[in-house]
Amino acid sequence: MRRTASAAGSATACSGQASGFWVSCRGERARARTPTELVPFGFPTGILASGRAYTDQVSDHFAQPARRLGYQLVLDCEQERRGIQGTHQGAVLVDGSLACPAMLTAPAQATRGLDDDSVRGIDDDTGLREQIAAREAFFLRLKEFADERGAIRLQCPAGGPSPAVVCTRFNQVHKIPAPRPAVVDLTDRRATAAHTAARPTVPIPTAERLRALPVEELPRICQKPTITVRPGDLGKLDKFRQDRHYLHPSWQDAYRPERANIEGANGRLKSHDINIADPGKRLAHGRVAQTILLALMVCSSNL
Repeated sequence: MRRTASAAGSATACSGQASGFWVSCRGERARARTPTELVPFGFPTGILASGRAYTDQVSDHFAQPARRLGYQLVLDCEQERRGIQGTHQGAVLVDGSLACPAMLTAPAQATRGLDDDSVRGIDDDTGLREQIAAREAFFLRLKEFADERGAIRLQCPAGGPSPAVVCTRFNQVHKIPAPRPAVVDLTDRRATAAHTAARPTVPIPTAERLRALPVEELPRICQKPTITVRPGDLGKLDKFRQDRHYLHPSWQDAYRPERANIEGANGRLKSHDINIADPGKRLAHGRVAQTILLALMVCSSNL
């Protein structure tokens, strides 16, 4: 297993041990286990990276219990479900992260239909990396961390003391005065990056810039700068929601080591030394006997 120190945000490797398994009979549909089954072991909460079998579970079986326990989810999904997945309170759900409804289509749909080889090869695909980077400023930003119920507060990227984008709609709705002209020292990278001209501009239609729409006709996230998102609020889409932006370097840093560690453990358990897949090494009959033998084999692999 691999854990992450949630307070510091940096990955800390623990042991590469298998902590559990379950047995199913032939013909049974494989079912992902609920995170509540980890509670008796007293594991620390942090990043929880999972395979697609878990992403595809209904949210009240996996995602919601995980969030209530304090885990941060880092997920992948099937090829046909990548890109724009739906909306919530006017914000669009892009690969599991809520974003400004005016995010450009090209970056929002950059992963639409993307195959697994392309996902794994993103380091060699400059165009895809640029589209993923172009998304970043338009994602809703975390305003308040999860409370005891797993609810979080998200903020419009144009709001707050350090907005990530320039949005004429936001300025009109919230009556933000135009910034005064200021002298910027172009040799000062920090001052240059903080200037309004350095931020991406939200593409608002020309007609709306000339004549503002009534507030009640705007998406909910545009009417008020913050929204509360609770476990289960997104309905069927809630299973896709995650705490790292898909394919962003922070997502890769969290997901890749976790999955490599899991697949490495699977490889060891099916190696020639142990090989839990070989029925010849589990000759006892009955589900209980098979479970006990498998437990011993998994335990021996951890030594």
